[in-house]
Amino acid sequence: MGGDGFRLRGISSNTLSALTVNDGHTVNTKLVEEDDVVQQIEDQEQEIMQLRRHLAEFEVKEARIESEKSVLEKRIGSMYKGFEQQQQEFDEARLKAMDYRQEIIEENVRLEYALQVARDEDSVFVKSLVPLLAEQSLYPASLDAYTIVSNLRVLFKHQKERLAIAEERLKDSQYQPLVLHSRTKEVALNDPARSEWAHSSFSQAPEPVHMERPGDDVVNTPYLPSILEEEHEQEPSSSSHQEADDSEEDDYDDVDYTNKPLPTIADLQIIGDPFPGNEIQASGYPRNGTKTCRFEWVRLMQDGSMKYIEGAKQPTYIVTADDLDNSLAVIVQPLDDRQREGELVKCFANDNNKITCHPDMLREIERSVSVGHVSVNVFVLRRSPDAWEPAILEIKKSGYSIKLNGSNNGVVVADKYTPTTVINLPAEEPLQFSIVGPHGVEQYLCADYNASGISCSRDAIVLTMRSFVKRAVDKKLGKKKRRGLFF
Repeated sequence: MGGDGFRLRGISSNTLSALTVNDGHTVNTKLVEEDDVVQQIEDQEQEIMQLRRHLAEFEVKEARIESEKSVLEKRIGSMYKGFEQQQQEFDEARLKAMDYRQEIIEENVRLEYALQVARDEDSVFVKSLVPLLAEQSLYPASLDAYTIVSNLRVLFKHQKERLAIAEERLKDSQYQPLVLHSRTKEVALNDPARSEWAHSSFSQAPEPVHMERPGDDVVNTPYLPSILEEEHEQEPSSSSHQEADDSEEDDYDDVDYTNKPLPTIADLQIIGDPFPGNEIQASGYPRNGTKTCRFEWVRLMQDGSMKYIEGAKQPTYIVTADDLDNSLAVIVQPLDDRQREGELVKCFANDNNKITCHPDMLREIERSVSVGHVSVNVFVLRRSPDAWEPAILEIKKSGYSIKLNGSNNGVVVADKYTPTTVINLPAEEPLQFSIVGPHGVEQYLCADYNASGISCSRDAIVLTMRSFVKRAVDKKLGKKKRRGLFF
């Protein structure tokens, strides 16, 4: 019993010790758990505070974004408004452009109709004036408006001269001038056989007429012989002076010419517009017994040299494409009835300026060059000297071709431009020209004399083709484009 009590007390003691240890461990565990909970609470509070800070920042950002969104919405609204306004303006501009285009189309139709009316009037104008010019021995080189007007200017000037002459005749009944007329024989100025030279005959011209006006000095009014005088106007004066010449022939040997002044021409001038295809005319005042004159038309080249024009030995001369960009002059040597030679008198055309194209012709040439192709009706010489056949000359950027018309349809020649391609103008042939091809073969052509357009004239065709040749050759040689159209 006592042993059992002792054992029981040991067990109780051990149990109590174990409970004590367990209770201490439990307390420690609870303390640790409480510390963990506290730590977790602190961590969560910090996290909550951090989240609150983030939330405050996000709220600020959201407010800023809302503000920016509002600004962007306003901008987008203004952009939409501006776009709609621009779209409206574009629609209005498109409608205005369509209206303007319609107006242009209507204006083009009106101008085309007006141009056709003007062409019809021009045709009537030309056809009505040609007979009038023919009555005055004026035959235009081509039937276009500016050539007709040029001839009318010549006619007007000479009619004005005739009126002045008639007024002088009324004032002085003894004033009886004679007329200038032409002969056909031709000899060069440097020919030693000067007695056989061709010349145009001046009649015996009077000395200056002295007219006195109240309060003025004496005015010398010379007489300018008119080349347009008709043959029937020359006959009376020629017959009246023939008797005087016959009566003076016996006295020629007794006259002393040593101290007599040499014949001369005063105030030599060139009448007419010096454009290619136009006829110009030398006119002046014969002095000191001038009876006849020798004429030589010369061309002053760009290098300063002077070239006598072949066959140009008459008082009239037709300006050609070869004269373009050069100076043109006439040299006149007067002679009296004893064949005494006066000093040479020179006069330049175009007021001593270089010869240029008529604006209408220049526009046609520039248009053809810009298009790059032009076709004209011509005549080509075949076989015999008189076998001219109708053909078409096609001028292109790189070459040219000649095709026959009619039953003998075929290509005469088709060549490319080379540095040896040359377009020549024969002397005294206002409609003819020739083309020397790359193989040295020369084709003789003649402009269509029935064509009335300025672009179909011989000189316009030659200048157009020379421009194409120049451009093609310069391109092959790698030269830069120059400003000049022809040279």
